[in-house]
Amino acid sequence: MPARNIVFFITDQWRWDTLNQLGHPCKLPNLKAFGGESTNHVNAFTCVPLCTPARGSLFTGKWPHQTGTMDNVQGSSFYPHGKLHPSHRTYMERMQDAGYNVSFIGKWHLGDGTLHERGIDAPLSDGGDDPLMPPADMEFANPRKTPFYGTITRGIHMDEKRVLKGIERLESLSASDQPFCLIVSLPGPHFPHHVPGEWVHLYDDIPDDYMPDNFIPQFTEEGKPAAQGAPYWPCQDTRNLDQQDWRRTAQHYWGFCSFIDDLFGRFRRRMSELGLDDTTRLAFTADHGEMLGAHGWFDKGPFFYEEVMRIPMLIRDAGQVDARTSDGFVNFRDLFPTLLSDSGAEEILTAEERARSYNVTNADHAVYCYDAYQGRQFKFRGIRETRYKYAWSPHDLEEFYDLEMDPQERVNRAGDPALAAEKGRLKSRLFDWMNAESDALAYGGYQLPVGSYIDGRPAHEQHDHKQHLNPALKQ
Repeated sequence: MPARNIVFFITDQWRWDTLNQLGHPCKLPNLKAFGGESTNHVNAFTCVPLCTPARGSLFTGKWPHQTGTMDNVQGSSFYPHGKLHPSHRTYMERMQDAGYNVSFIGKWHLGDGTLHERGIDAPLSDGGDDPLMPPADMEFANPRKTPFYGTITRGIHMDEKRVLKGIERLESLSASDQPFCLIVSLPGPHFPHHVPGEWVHLYDDIPDDYMPDNFIPQFTEEGKPAAQGAPYWPCQDTRNLDQQDWRRTAQHYWGFCSFIDDLFGRFRRRMSELGLDDTTRLAFTADHGEMLGAHGWFDKGPFFYEEVMRIPMLIRDAGQVDARTSDGFVNFRDLFPTLLSDSGAEEILTAEERARSYNVTNADHAVYCYDAYQGRQFKFRGIRETRYKYAWSPHDLEEFYDLEMDPQERVNRAGDPALAAEKGRLKSRLFDWMNAESDALAYGGYQLPVGSYIDGRPAHEQHDHKQHLNPALKQ
């Protein structure tokens, strides 16, 4: 049935396999119950495995190269400092123009205070008056190895505060006759994996000899692009992690997911109690995934591995009571057109946006991009079909994977003559998309060396991220 209201629960760095891999150890009873009344888009992919550009695409419907938000913004995470330019209007602003009451809670990551500048209510959000990473009033047990893991023994996690604020907003919004859009955006389970002890202890039974799937000592794989040969943020260097560190990291990551699952359950139950089930469309997803030891990496990086590209995507239509599965390829940037289609705000969509709705598209592939990280240049474009995945770069190696024969993406077969025809076909298809989207990389030209800074500094020079922080936060 048509949706009067839109509610969107977004997490950060949530792995697809936790909800979709049969027998996965992650305990998610509330999300799995939600899956029983929603549509699971099992082939959902992010447009870029990096917070700011992914979110810029989500909220505007444009690709990163079309908005200029191609790197993380905010404080220490970007060189130089930046934000989503106000000329690029968000779906939330367009919904307000259509008469919707819009509230955004939590992680924005597109410029401090800029949601308020756009006229959007933004409690407990860096888009409003709160920092993205507020000082933590919590105590921890030992051993603790931040940012990989830390067990909270005292204090209230900020994500819990954000969800409680979301429930409060849900109550006030539902009491009005005005249609509404509520976005609850959590930084978790993005690192630091600081998790309340009760959720960490859910995974005390992880085998003592546990190691991550697809693990290989970092920087030892052959035939990979140069971009994968070095860490670009301190936490990305995992060479000092031993087997027990990886075990504890997985334990805390899955515990973080279970903690958020419980918060989502509280939110979902309150939504039902308020009588919103028949008038409201609800979505759960993430901006990208997490490596969690795959290929030796923690966090993410300038690559298109399944662990960071594939995302959970559950959407419950207003009045839906049954589980459905869709295996069509869908993209993170097209989520708002999907939520807005067949709703009271559908008129704000262009014809092109309506055609991108998950309910209309019949895509058999996903495309994605990468441009920069922490001020460094990494130019990559990629395309993935059911069996094959191809990544192209103007200043680095190509990658080509046969996902049927090599699901862990260990062997780069870009130079394999037996797959030359398939590689050429995907490259042609990728460049057709780049040309259609006016991507400057399609037209050639000089590119800075891999990993070098946009101001010309060489790749080997390490940027001091703290120099841009508020002095009070440098400690």
